[in-house]
Order: sequence, then structure tokens, then C-alpha cells
Amino acid sequence: MKGLYKVLPPFAPDYSGVCSVLFELGGLVIVHDAGGCTGNVTGYDEPRWYGNSSATFSSELREIEAVVGDDEKFLDRIEEAAKDLKRGFIAILGSPAPMVIGTDYRALAGVISQRTGLPSLAFDTNGIRYYDEGASMAFLELARQFVKPPALREQVVNIIGATPLDIGNERHIKKIASLLLEAGCKKVSCWGLGSTLEDIEEAGRAGLNIVVSRSGLAAARYLQREYKIPYLTGLPVGKASTCHFIKGVRFLFDYDYDLNGPSNTAHPGTNDPTALVIGEQVISNSIRDCLRMDFGVNRVTVASFFGLDKSLTEKGDIFLGHENDLTILVKKHHYDFIVGDPLYKELLSAGGHSFIEIPHVAVSSRLYWDNDLDYIGYEGTEFFKQAIKHKDERKIL
Repeated sequence: MKGLYKVLPPFAPDYSGVCSVLFELGGLVIVHDAGGCTGNVTGYDEPRWYGNSSATFSSELREIEAVVGDDEKFLDRIEEAAKDLKRGFIAILGSPAPMVIGTDYRALAGVISQRTGLPSLAFDTNGIRYYDEGASMAFLELARQFVKPPALREQVVNIIGATPLDIGNERHIKKIASLLLEAGCKKVSCWGLGSTLEDIEEAGRAGLNIVVSRSGLAAARYLQREYKIPYLTGLPVGKASTCHFIKGVRFLFDYDYDLNGPSNTAHPGTNDPTALVIGEQVISNSIRDCLRMDFGVNRVTVASFFGLDKSLTEKGDIFLGHENDLTILVKKHHYDFIVGDPLYKELLSAGGHSFIEIPHVAVSSRLYWDNDLDYIGYEGTEFFKQAIKHKDERKIL
């Protein structure tokens, strides 16, 4: 039955994506729900709750309030919380129950802004879409609401699209920031992961935006239209990709050119090894680049249960509508190597492929988010080299 998941758990929903983006920005985040959705965010979709905290609350919506449409009680609670907590903005997020009764979040945000004097953001999340859609909404709304027109352009870089749901350990972003500083950037700001709301307000000064997941694309494109800031899509994974990444950033700051033009795509032979990368599109594309550039695995397909942007999609890439699509895909093509979250292994038939585990928090939640894998930057080559040698006796390297 299409859409029936028997093996994979529910993926992180859209409101979790919004909460993850806003976690460190000093706002008051209200999930309009009965309590369960907020518990899902704090218990399963956000590693930073284990060691840190954020002003994220449930509206504790009750049946009688939903039936009679009593928004005043909800508004009063938010107003009281805003007085007590002294936050920089307020965000209201939806969940399945208020979606059913047609709650107007933008109208509520307008009332809250008038009462509190704070910027109020409204997100029409519903718990049915996945986290990447919510994160995309949040990054775009931050760009629209808070980025100021730049007085001057500087050698500053914004990293957009990074949340633990995709990136995992924060040290991956720190490594990318270190590479950017090595390339000559004076300052690196990562939206929602290590940066403040004030950093986002000054983001218009940047000479470059780095998009590290598809959820950052909408905001980067908005900043390109409004403030003429070019953007580069992808992460440095492996030696060749990292060298290319650093050279591209240096070149951009010296000569203004289009970083998003067509890349050199390999033309594989019929006997070349094949690989399948399952995951978030931008990260999966970056792993594909590493496999091609460092190991000569040219026939690499990207597959994802999450959104695929057409401009980043190669011929043969596939959207997975339900879990059985993955089983059918692997049976049909017999890949030599498969990269993805460990939970995907149960969907794959026994065969000649080797499976390389890279956990995806939005998929497997707390099960593997402590697996500290080092595949970003130059170390990515050694990571995949060891993974392939360990898994594959043929040792194609």
C-alpha cells in the first residue's frame, strides 16, 4: 500500500525543522499543539536539547479551545511569556490539530506583534510535511524579516541551511568555517548554528553565501535577488572537493563570477563501479563529488525521501515516495556501494553491494546521532577509503 511505512520510523516533521533553525537565535518559539508535537521536538529531533535549552513551548491546545475557537487564552499566554522572558522575537508554529480547524497564524502573529512590540513570525507548519520544508520556511523568513540592506560589502561568508537534523555534529560546520577562514574570509556566520540574530541582521554585508542543505536555497536565492549576494551550493567532502572549494571561494572574492554554473560531469563507462547515495540532496551531491573526484566512482545516483531541487538534480537521480521505492531501486540496479543512514539497510536485499553508514538525524533520531563521523573536509577521503576497504574485499582504491 503506497505510503505505508513498515520499517522506517516517522521522519522529522516540518515544525521540527523550524524549531531547529530558531533554536539558538533568542526567540520565543510557540508550537500550537496539545503538547505531543513539542515533546517530539525536544525529545527526538533536536540533539542540542541534551546539554542546552531554548525558549520553545507548547500552547497546550485543548479540545474545547479548538472547538469554540478561543484564541484569546492562547494570546494571553504568549503575551505573559514575552513579558517574563525578554526575547528578541516570537514565532508561532502549527501542528495537525490547528491545521484541521484552519488557524490563521499570520493573523495571530499580527495581533501578538501589536501587543508585545516584538517581531512575530508565523509558520504554517502542519506536522505532515517533512523537516526540510519547515527549515526552508524558517531560513527564508529570517532573511526577509531581519537582514538589513548592506552599507558596504565585506569578505564575510554566511553558511545557510545547517541544522543538526542534516549536519549532525556541530564540529562539521566548525570545520567548514575553518576552511573558509583559510581561504581568506574575515568572518563566517552560520545561521542558526553558532550565530546570533545580530549576525543575521548583518548578513547583507556578505560577499558569499554557502548553502549546505536544500533548506537554505530559498533564503540564498532571496538574498541574491535583493542584495546581489552570490551563493555556492555544497559541502567540501574529500581532498579534491575541498581544494576546489577553497579555490572557488578565493576566486570569487578576487573576481566576481557565477559559482552556480554547470560543473564538469564525468562520462562513466559501462564497467565502472556504481554507487547510490541516499539522503538530503545537497549533502548527497557533495558525497557524490567525493566518490567521483577522489575514487573514480563515476556512476553515482542520489536518491532522497526529501525534496529535490531541479537545478541540483542529475539525470537518474530519484525521489523516493515511500520505503518500497528504495527496495525496488536497489534490486533493479545492483549498486556496488550504498551510502546512507543505517536504518535503510533493512530495506535492502542481500547482494553484492557494500553499505557505508552516515547517520541522518531527521531519519534515525537519537539512535545514531552520537556516531561522530569525520567526513567533512580533507578527512573525507580517508573516511570513505577506510569505509570502502573495510566493506569491500575487492579494494577498488
